[in-house]
Amino acid sequence: MTSKARVFAVENKLAQITREPGGRTIENAVRAAETRVESTRGASISSLVEKAEQMTVLAAEGRASGDLSAFGAIYDVSNAIFGLAGSFGLKALAEAAFSLCDLADWFRGGEPANWPAIDVHVDGIRLLATLGDKAGAAGADSILEGLRRVRARVLPAA
Repeated sequence: MTSKARVFAVENKLAQITREPGGRTIENAVRAAETRVESTRGASISSLVEKAEQMTVLAAEGRASGDLSAFGAIYDVSNAIFGLAGSFGLKALAEAAFSLCDLADWFRGGEPANWPAIDVHVDGIRLLATLGDKAGAAGADSILEGLRRVRARVLPAA
């Protein structure tokens, strides 16, 4: 006894909804998302300053204790700063935070800690976070150049 296979057409509800009038265009959806992100700019910039201050405390505690786990915490906070700064176009701050992430990752891997290199980065990030959008006019390039030199001196050439 063989029976014929029956094929049922399944309607894709999402495809049907997107074809119906009254939805959003991609451009409108992106514009609305950008507006929502921009509405958090003030609070986000304030949180960058708070995170920079938190990193100062973490670095001081890590230096005092000699505990390598401090580099993990510094990395995490610096990575959060990197993400937020990048989201709001704060390129200098994002670059400084990325550089500190590299250093913290290197030291948490067991390399001898160079606390002055960490301190210079933390201070640079604090300054750039405090300046926010005004960092470019305030000489962010010279700050970044100094951080690049410190990083190049501490980390092996890639």
